[in-house]
Amino acid sequence: MGNSVLMLDDEVFSNAALREEVPWERYGITAVSCASSVREAKVFLQEHPVNILLCDIEMPGESGLDMVEWAMEYTRFSAEPMVCIMLTCHPEYEYLRKAMQLGCLDYLLKPVDLEDLGVCLEKALIVIENLREERRMKFPEMEGNRRPNLIRDKAIPYIEEHLDTSFTVSDIADYVCLNPQYMMRLFKKETGLSVLDYVTRRRVERAKELLRDQSYSVREVG
Repeated sequence: MGNSVLMLDDEVFSNAALREEVPWERYGITAVSCASSVREAKVFLQEHPVNILLCDIEMPGESGLDMVEWAMEYTRFSAEPMVCIMLTCHPEYEYLRKAMQLGCLDYLLKPVDLEDLGVCLEKALIVIENLREERRMKFPEMEGNRRPNLIRDKAIPYIEEHLDTSFTVSDIADYVCLNPQYMMRLFKKETGLSVLDYVTRRRVERAKELLRDQSYSVREVG
């Protein structure tokens, strides 16, 4: 199976140089694409599977670290896994620390040594193959590049099953394996309602259903 790379750098010549100089096919990489802004990279990632994101830090608008944070969540349950490698001129510890916290595989300084990048790419491909196998075992329902709808397929069924018990947003997020804040944004985007509003609405609807069933008293329904 071929692997794909997306290079994100607002310095167009930097992207072009790496695209020409790196022997991509030696590492089993068959598709190399470039983006010059975070917005462009996000659009591309939503339309094409990307296995390796090579990302600069400082760019106009959103930073490369913002992109990595978004990309790691977006591709977390994609059939095709993705790893991120930072390519930057900034050796500052805080940047390195943040990149590692976000799950970046490595942090390389410009000008990039091609041998160092090659070693990093080899390591990335090992990680990708391991992630592929892990995802096939954990999510056998994945086909091609289809991403499972975690809100419709997992979060909402969890809520329905627990309507008559006490649970928190964190409980739902843990169940679907997402960050709570990201899960809430995804839930609102998918349903048009906040988690709290959705749960409240469903509990009211469930109460009405039970009240129509005369085997339950008002107190029991409450």
